[in-house]
Amino acid sequence: MAEMLGLSPVQDAAWEDVDEPARGVALRTQRPILRGSIRGYTATVWQRGYYLQQNDSRFYLRTPFYTLAFELPAPAPVRLTFEPTGLQEDVPPLASLWPVVRAGDPDFDASVRVTSPQPTEAGASLSSELRRAAMDFFARFACDNPTDYPFDVRRAVLGWLEVEDSQVTYTTFSVPEKLSACARRMQCALPLMDALAQAAMSV
Repeated sequence: MAEMLGLSPVQDAAWEDVDEPARGVALRTQRPILRGSIRGYTATVWQRGYYLQQNDSRFYLRTPFYTLAFELPAPAPVRLTFEPTGLQEDVPPLASLWPVVRAGDPDFDASVRVTSPQPTEAGASLSSELRRAAMDFFARFACDNPTDYPFDVRRAVLGWLEVEDSQVTYTTFSVPEKLSACARRMQCALPLMDALAQAAMSV
C-alpha cells in the first residue's frame, strides 16, 4: 500500500478516539499508518474502527476500515458526505445521519447520496464537474471487483467521501490481506477527492 500510494509508513502510532458527528456510532478509533504528499496535499492513511456497543456482533463493526485524508489549507466552511446509494440499508450505523442534499440531477441523485448539516450551502457546491467525478468513481466500483466481496458489504467496500473540518477523506472497508485492492480504490478516488477539496474551499 505504501509503495502504491507513494507514502511512508508511520511507526508505532497510538490509537486515538475521535468524535463521529455524521454517523450513529458510539465511537470511532483510529491510528495513522502512512504519511506523505499526494497531488500537492499533505496526505495520511488512517486505520479506523467503528463501534456501537461492546457486544455488537456485526462483523463490519469489528473489521478495519482504511481512510485516505487530504489536509485542506483552511477549515472547510461546509461539511458534507458522498455515499453510494444503498449504504444506509447495507451498513446502517455507518451511513450519514445528516440531511440529504438533492442536486436536481436524476442520474446523480439515483447513484450518490449526498448529506450535510448545511444542506443549502452544500447543494450550491455540487457543480456539474463534481457530479461527473462522483458518478464516474462510483460507477466503476472504485476500480475493484464487487464479486470479490459479500453482497451486504459491497457498498462499504466502495466506501464514502467526506469533507471533515479540515480535511477531505475517502474511507473504504477492507481487511489487511487485501490492502493492494484498498490502495487501488484510493488511487481511483484521487480525482474525486481533489474535486471535492476544491469545491469545499470555494463555497
